[in-house]
Amino acid sequence: MRIAITGVTGSIGTQTLEVLEFLKSKNYNFKLVGISAGSNKNKMLDIIKKWKPEYAALENAKLENFNGTKILTGKDSTIEMLEKSKPDFVLVATGGSIGIKHTLKAIEVSKRVGLANKESIVCGGKMLLDFAMKNNTEIIPVDSEHSALFQLNHGDSTPSKIIITASGGALRDWPIEKLDEVKVEDVLNHPVWSMGKRITVDSATMVNKGLEVIEAYHLFNLKKENIDVVINRNSHIHAIVGYPDGVMKFHYGIPSMKIPIAYSITYPERIYEYIYPDLTLESIKFENVDYNRYPALKLAFDILGDQKLQIVYNAADEVAVQLFLERKIKYTDIYKLIYQSIDKFINTNVKIYDFYDIITLDYEVKYYSRGLIL
Repeated sequence: MRIAITGVTGSIGTQTLEVLEFLKSKNYNFKLVGISAGSNKNKMLDIIKKWKPEYAALENAKLENFNGTKILTGKDSTIEMLEKSKPDFVLVATGGSIGIKHTLKAIEVSKRVGLANKESIVCGGKMLLDFAMKNNTEIIPVDSEHSALFQLNHGDSTPSKIIITASGGALRDWPIEKLDEVKVEDVLNHPVWSMGKRITVDSATMVNKGLEVIEAYHLFNLKKENIDVVINRNSHIHAIVGYPDGVMKFHYGIPSMKIPIAYSITYPERIYEYIYPDLTLESIKFENVDYNRYPALKLAFDILGDQKLQIVYNAADEVAVQLFLERKIKYTDIYKLIYQSIDKFINTNVKIYDFYDIITLDYEVKYYSRGLIL
């Protein structure tokens, strides 16, 4: 199997390399043929030294050909890397809306895409899934929750209900009236997962869960009223599916992104090995979501199925999180900025006919959202 990874220097990309190291020890037949990153030149060089891919792409920095690897640079270098490396499998770990372009190219050139970029389906919706079907390319979700749903649903009848779990994020026990005082450091101190900065902030606001709800809506073709979210603080339950006869199946396991990453590569086999949770140590407990604490999740349910507003929701959040990390807005302003952006675009005549329209609207929303705080 020829494997390519986009966003290889990020959290998911790094963990994918660790999974490949394990698969290598098990004599799994693969070759890492292509990698891409934004601007982390030094980490890219270390990866090239170890893995010797045929192609590497660095979008926001210059780098000469190195150690037998052909180096591509510039804003479309990841696309070029995917075309030239001819992978069978692509792990799309690029963060943000830019990852949509990478997902589309991965669908064109490979047989299977391990999708860790939520924005691709949040913004592309059925349009992207139809594109994958047209190209006869499998999409295997890499998000822990969607991987769990995919696994639970495999080989069984279609569920009538799905429940996505959430940890509640770093601020789950903060008094709501004090959320105005939250600092960046408070938000980035996640109680369970080790993730990138944006997704950690999104976990606290539950925008991340909102994006997952939208993604699940499209991936599993369910009505809005048949999707729910509950809090499972230790994140040992990743997802639940329910059937018409009242049976519910849980996906239970210690939280590690390496598990869904490995599954997307080796599916339908399970080759990766990890530790079992001790079932006697912690009780299985769920809590209802307090939408006063997490209004952004309620907003995601409100816009579910409206492709235009899903694009606005994601784009405005990208801007808001970056502004918060730069300490230019308060934590509670993240939701306000998303809401204001949706309020602005809800009555516009923007139509989404193709993938170019998605990219265009994403740009327009970001331009508008940044302007709200100037």
